Amino acid sequence: MKSLVITLSMLLLPGLCVAQEKPPAKVVRVVGTADVKVTPDRAVIELGVEKQNPSAANAKQAADAASRKIIAALHNNGVDEKDIQTTYLSLQPQSYVRKGVRVSYFEATQTLTITVRDLPKLDSLLESLIKAGGNRIDSIRYETSTLRTYRDQARDMAIRAAHEKAEAMARALGQQIGKAQMIDEVPEYSYASAGLLANYNGGVVDQEKREAATAAGQQSISASVVVSFKLM
Repeated sequence: MKSLVITLSMLLLPGLCVAQEKPPAKVVRVVGTADVKVTPDRAVIELGVEKQNPSAANAKQAADAASRKIIAALHNNGVDEKDIQTTYLSLQPQSYVRKGVRVSYFEATQTLTITVRDLPKLDSLLESLIKAGGNRIDSIRYETSTLRTYRDQARDMAIRAAHEKAEAMARALGQQIGKAQMIDEVPEYSYASAGLLANYNGGVVDQEKREAATAAGQQSISASVVVSFKLM
């Protein structure tokens, strides 16, 4: 008999819990998005130097000499020391087969990351860097120095868009919205630059095409929020 009472109690408890649960809140849940168009005010160049030689020491010395010339050219063009950074160094053995004979050598590689804050001088600066010994431009990325300000602006606009959307949806039902019950920002997983020029090898490019290739254009800074408003 005792076991029967315990079994009945266990069966009744889930039902009591369900009965005590609060009814779902009456809310309208919306997504607000916004984009802010910004003209970049700086460019980040990834510039590479590659030198090959049968001797590892000679290959490295050649790459070091080229890098020193590039840094001197940057200083001559008004680029500040804080905007120049060596981001990659490599010295590796390489080989290939030519007419049945294996040819071995060493390849020394250095990469400099350069921030250019005077965009009108970007084209002439690129020419100077190629002449100084830079034989590989991996990328040119355009950025804005006030990204945080524009992201905050885009977020505020997204919240206003969510509020307007919720009001419109409630009005279509003959109702109104109350205070926000919940708000979440949708994370931005990628940062889209305004332009990217990659794998430029320093070849001769006519003036019209070169200017078009290095145009900064505009970048889009976006924000998205999810907001739940009380439905009245």
